[in-house]
Amino acid sequence: MESGDLSYEELKHLRTVSRTVDDILEQSLKNRENLEQTFKRLFPELIKLTGASGIAITSLDEELTVQTWHHGDFGGTFPGTLLEENSWGARKAANGTLVSQALDIVGTKIGAIGLYFAGDQTGADRAGPLRRLVETIAEELDTVLASIQTASEKQQVLVTINHFLSNRVFEVGMDQAVRALCEKVKLPGFMLMYRDAVESGALHYRVYKYGQLEHASNGIRSEKIDDAIRSHGPQLINAQDRKLREVLGSQRAVEAVLISGVGDASALGKIMIWSGSEGFSAYTMDLIRLLASTLSQRLLDYNRERIHLSQFFAGKCIDELLRDPDYERRYLTPRDEEVGILFADINGFTRICETVLERPERIGKFVDDWSEEAVGILHRHNGVFDKMVGDCVIGLFGPPFFKSTAAERTRDAVRAALEIQAFTAEKMSAHPEISRLTEILKLPGLGVAIGVNLAPTFCGLFGPNRQYTGFSTGMNQTARLQSLGAFRETLLMESAKKAIEGVDDPLLRALKYGPLTETPVKNVGNPLRHFKLV
Repeated sequence: MESGDLSYEELKHLRTVSRTVDDILEQSLKNRENLEQTFKRLFPELIKLTGASGIAITSLDEELTVQTWHHGDFGGTFPGTLLEENSWGARKAANGTLVSQALDIVGTKIGAIGLYFAGDQTGADRAGPLRRLVETIAEELDTVLASIQTASEKQQVLVTINHFLSNRVFEVGMDQAVRALCEKVKLPGFMLMYRDAVESGALHYRVYKYGQLEHASNGIRSEKIDDAIRSHGPQLINAQDRKLREVLGSQRAVEAVLISGVGDASALGKIMIWSGSEGFSAYTMDLIRLLASTLSQRLLDYNRERIHLSQFFAGKCIDELLRDPDYERRYLTPRDEEVGILFADINGFTRICETVLERPERIGKFVDDWSEEAVGILHRHNGVFDKMVGDCVIGLFGPPFFKSTAAERTRDAVRAALEIQAFTAEKMSAHPEISRLTEILKLPGLGVAIGVNLAPTFCGLFGPNRQYTGFSTGMNQTARLQSLGAFRETLLMESAKKAIEGVDDPLLRALKYGPLTETPVKNVGNPLRHFKLV
């Protein structure tokens, strides 16, 4: 609109209208009013200033729902219907004239505005000034409505992202969240790299191309990213480290967010985005930050879940559990199954503590060193770490999926027992704290007594801390069996020996057993029928 084409009176009037609209919008913003409240304040003033009998605006509200706000008379017709016709300018409507135009920002329509006047105002002497009047009001409203819609759209995207990331399967939720983000903005490349909460130093990654998963550490791997992880490890997710940019091969790649734990300086992970030569808009970066904020909390929750499960299960088992959104009900709800059971206790540990380790901190360090490897052995043989009682490690074989046969569960328990025996005798005997053992106790190093059983057991999560454990007479029998074991002895209950007799395993076929022995024990009704590995 050229001011030179206007009369002084018209220009003065338009400026008055413009200032009035601007002042009312500014006041509404200060008062944090919504659109409904803003238009209730604005419309009566505009009707006074313009002489219109009705005014209406159709646009998106704060919930991103199409809404028509109106005030005054439109000749008995709903104004939203009139504005839907998209016939901008001055035109006859009902018994009057509707002067309307689109509300838009840089060519993108965000709504429409219309003023209704009594009588025929379509003549050239009236239509031109009325169109300029509507245009003046629209210019003031465009930016405000666009900013509200943009903020609402961001909030809706955040709600959508939150919804997807709440998926119990983290990777599925992440893929859905990135796709939702890419529906709003163009992201040629997007990568999330994050720490493994259980395996120290391990990193996982997911790489997307225009919202579609391209590479993943648990899927189609990227050789370049794998090489970078092997070479640089957790350093890759440090805030200022640029090696990921080099791997991505794009100078326009940027570190969008450093994901860190609350009150913890260590990084949980890093988001990287790249765009070729196009760069990123402020709107895109705002959405990335929204995703990052939500993702940070989701990673914290995901890590807590993994850490809790890692008290019992091996990493691969945890991965399989977390791929099922209903894993707790399907696999961890207590159930009665035939389970391989292993109890492993260090021989003469009380005496070792009193005469060799002596100080509590030395005892604690020694138990940590031994039990860490013993639990690792359980996991390598498909076992579940039940608990530790003093220096005794308890393992279960079969849970949580119970896909194996009774013979396979027993086989895994016996193999784990053999490895724990070998590790304790060979490596732990050379432990710095045990160097005086031979001299003081006249023993050829360290040893363990192990009991192995196969018995029906009620297994699952129990108690306020949701600990995975088992309850059965068989558990009690195995504890008593282990207590019968002498230095570096492994004892098998009769049920366990019978279960592996037909297993096609060269190691098990080579095992030798002592005679069947019956031993009465305290608090067990029948004598224990067992064999000793020799």
